[in-house]
Amino acid sequence: MLSLMLAARLLFHSSNAFARFVTWVSFIGLLLGVMILTVVVSVMNGFDGELRSRLLSTIPHVTVATQALNQNQQAVLPEEVAVSKYFQGLGAINSRGRVFPLTLYGIDPQVGLQTGLLKGVHENTLDRLRADPDGIVLGTPVARWLRAQPGDPVRIMTVDVRSGSAQPRVIAFRLAGSFEFGAETDYSLAIVNTDKLSPAEWQGMGDYGIQIQLADPMDARAVVAALESVDQNATIASWETQFGELFQAVQLEKSMMFLLLLLVVAIAAFNIIAGQSMLVEDKRQNIAILRTMGATSFLIRALFFYQGAIVSLVGTLIGLGLGVLSSLYINEIMSLVETLSGMHLLDGSFFVRIPVRVDTLDLLVISAMSLVICLTAALLPAQRAAKLDPVASLH
Repeated sequence: MLSLMLAARLLFHSSNAFARFVTWVSFIGLLLGVMILTVVVSVMNGFDGELRSRLLSTIPHVTVATQALNQNQQAVLPEEVAVSKYFQGLGAINSRGRVFPLTLYGIDPQVGLQTGLLKGVHENTLDRLRADPDGIVLGTPVARWLRAQPGDPVRIMTVDVRSGSAQPRVIAFRLAGSFEFGAETDYSLAIVNTDKLSPAEWQGMGDYGIQIQLADPMDARAVVAALESVDQNATIASWETQFGELFQAVQLEKSMMFLLLLLVVAIAAFNIIAGQSMLVEDKRQNIAILRTMGATSFLIRALFFYQGAIVSLVGTLIGLGLGVLSSLYINEIMSLVETLSGMHLLDGSFFVRIPVRVDTLDLLVISAMSLVICLTAALLPAQRAAKLDPVASLH
């Protein structure tokens, strides 16, 4: 039997220069494709995680339209929860001839201090809000726009529907302070004390009930199902009711970007096919000589496949490593780009740095899909080489 090393030397020594060039192009293309795919997916994971963290820390995870939970409802709740009163409705501030719409969010400050809901509010501000039912906390941009200082009067216009028709109502507050979550809520949220008005008055202006803050917001759906199982008449909602479509859109965007960037890997796979096919054509006579010397079609197929497999494996691994490294240092890379170009990519956003989260599962998926595509591409020319007729190739 012909040795493997001799067969490989006969096939790949002094191969066509253009075929080698195409092979290198496919290798570099695969490397760059995997690297870019890794960086983009890691950055999108970071933005998705940051969005969830910031948004889910400022909204109720589960709400129940009742003034108190009964014993059956309390029994099905997880251990690590915070239960408190809440109100949510629409209002507006009229200042200097302009109307600024806001979402009024009423909380029980005593419980709010024990949750992550108010982590963007300074503790002194919470102390003032807890001590003064007339207090209101605005986002820092809104307070700056109003030119209001703590203690200044703030009037909120809202609508009361208790009489059966919409009646305008103006509620007087005093600015207790400001908050800054680093999200859209800084411009659209006003936090007030639920002790300011009676439950009936709050119900006439919006949603009033019990809010449940969970240790893991992803458990909201299970908690809602558990609460509905003990009281089917209760009006229960989770954060997914209002913001579920937003996170689905983010996930869809991530999936579309993944598929589009996977096309770069597919292009590299086509280059592997082209390079290996040129090599097969260039080595037709060598293949025929090997076949006449006793080489099996399996050996010929394996030799060509191994070469394509090495390009695929090395290109994927190096691309993956460079992608992870680039993801971890993406902010330093972007700082250099901004210095050279004079552009500031995060200006106008709520982010100071680009959030990044490298997910092991995503890395495995990228590696697996890249290898499957490229190994399949490497197999096609190898199969063609194994089927060459040695007699026809020698003439």
